[in-house]
Amino acid sequence: MTRAEPVVTFESVSLRFVVLCVFGLLVAACVFYVGFSYGLAFLRPADANTRRAHLVRAALVEFLTTLVLLPLWPFWMLIGASYEAAIEGEGKARGGRHPVVLLHGLAMNRTNWLWVGRRLAARGIGPLYGTSYFSPQSVLVSAQHLKNFVERVCARADATRVDIVAHSLGGVVARYYIERLGGAERVGRLITIASPHQGTVMGRMGFVPSARQVTNGSSFLGELGMPKPGVAYTSIWSRADAIVVPPESASIAPAGEDRVFDDLGHLSLLLSPRVVDAVVERLTT
Repeated sequence: MTRAEPVVTFESVSLRFVVLCVFGLLVAACVFYVGFSYGLAFLRPADANTRRAHLVRAALVEFLTTLVLLPLWPFWMLIGASYEAAIEGEGKARGGRHPVVLLHGLAMNRTNWLWVGRRLAARGIGPLYGTSYFSPQSVLVSAQHLKNFVERVCARADATRVDIVAHSLGGVVARYYIERLGGAERVGRLITIASPHQGTVMGRMGFVPSARQVTNGSSFLGELGMPKPGVAYTSIWSRADAIVVPPESASIAPAGEDRVFDDLGHLSLLLSPRVVDAVVERLTT
């Protein structure tokens, strides 16, 4: 009796080849992003708070975080619009809950909040609403998008005010909305994560309007200035951030409160339980 040979079709080979190519491109993109940004970080002098060990750890975690977040990017139309408790009974009572808007950063979308959104909902925060905007455009245009979105959230949730949790560029967009488009009447708290309030050197490497606007020393940031009283500001940032350069540019003090970590990267701040704890604390204070 002869054993039947497995049949290998052209379709199965082609599908396997496509999957391998996509996975290879994903890994290559992650390696380039982390290698480039942290390669530059290692060239800068390290102070006592940003030790080389912190940078090594941050680079490794950032690579893994990017591998998790990037594959979700194409699904922004399908997921991430709102978040509720992960399982029945989790979280606090629904009555009187306060709407929270989640705002992503440059070149990202609302899928960035899948982990944080679920964790916040499980802790009784919300309802939470994520939005996606075309981040390469001018901050002014993105801020108008945010204004319109907040109005829709207030109408849907029958609320007069919201809180905003924003990552990276999203924090600057939120500040422009609050300080230039009348958002102070709608926003109670703004919590930014890795946002370049005072600009970033890495903005010089961007070729889109929003990147140029958040370059340190830009006329846009000079006009925006530091936050004015009226909204409770919190900035969560890390000394091991290789995108906000120097990392201290993410500070919002003395206009608000800083929460600083030593060993988290720009994106890995979005997958850190410590960051979730800090966000929950500020949103429930």
